[in-house]
Amino acid sequence: MTQTTVKDAIKFNRPNPDVIIAAGELVDMRFKSGGVMSLRAAKLFCLLVQQASVAIADDTQHAVPYAVINETFHKSRDELVEAIEELHSTTISVRLTSRKGRSYTKSGPILSDVERDDDDQLDAEIRFEFSPTLRRVIADSTHWAAISRRAVLAFESKYSLRLYMYLSLRAGLRKTSEDLTIDDMREILGVPTGTLTRWFDFRRFALDNAIAEINHLAGFRSGYIPIKRGRKVAGLRLSWGRKAGEELIDAAKELERHRTGRTARRQGKVEEVAQEHAALRHSLASTIAAAPYGNSD
Repeated sequence: MTQTTVKDAIKFNRPNPDVIIAAGELVDMRFKSGGVMSLRAAKLFCLLVQQASVAIADDTQHAVPYAVINETFHKSRDELVEAIEELHSTTISVRLTSRKGRSYTKSGPILSDVERDDDDQLDAEIRFEFSPTLRRVIADSTHWAAISRRAVLAFESKYSLRLYMYLSLRAGLRKTSEDLTIDDMREILGVPTGTLTRWFDFRRFALDNAIAEINHLAGFRSGYIPIKRGRKVAGLRLSWGRKAGEELIDAAKELERHRTGRTARRQGKVEEVAQEHAALRHSLASTIAAAPYGNSD
């Protein structure tokens, strides 16, 4: 059976302006700095991927007017330039397999070449080329996620966007949970090395906020159960599942609403599900504590 490639998925979803097709290797990519792109640069990256469309793996120059980006991005020219420069200077590493079956690592920037008009005319544009590293990954990929442009632009935390993309690859699978170490989870979210080192701080300022935003805005929901070894939190069981019915409608409506007041609405939603999550934690805690540590199948 022939597998659907990233380019096939892009062609199929072109009529829907809200769908961005992202290669799974890019969704799961890691950064040498031990952190992740800024929220602004990550959002711009998704928009440029969508703009390139089916030509994303081609050795060609793409162009997009500043005005088109700012129809939804709403950033100043200086902020856009800073985000572009970040994409141009950010190095990624991906593992590939040669035709001889030998694995190797390929490194390179996200963007290999960038041109931008310095004037303020209505037709001023950005011209860019994806690096050979990124194009090679996309050209060979049969592993992809369909992410919502509206959701990408709505997220207010880089940790939320990172987790959203990670879970987008997994939301449609039969597997609905995964056991992870704290270090694994930090890498997924892109928490910089040496920051939020205590579990309490990591949970409060990164993980819980990311989960709350996803449950408010995405077409799926997520949660987690801490895994303890003695009194120490050694890891967590991350779970996910697709929304349906009113829950899915609520998320779609929220994406249509102005961001003003979104935090208050989200906090109200968190209060509504707090008791449900507490009950779930209680029912699973004893099972997890007795189970051998490792990934769920």
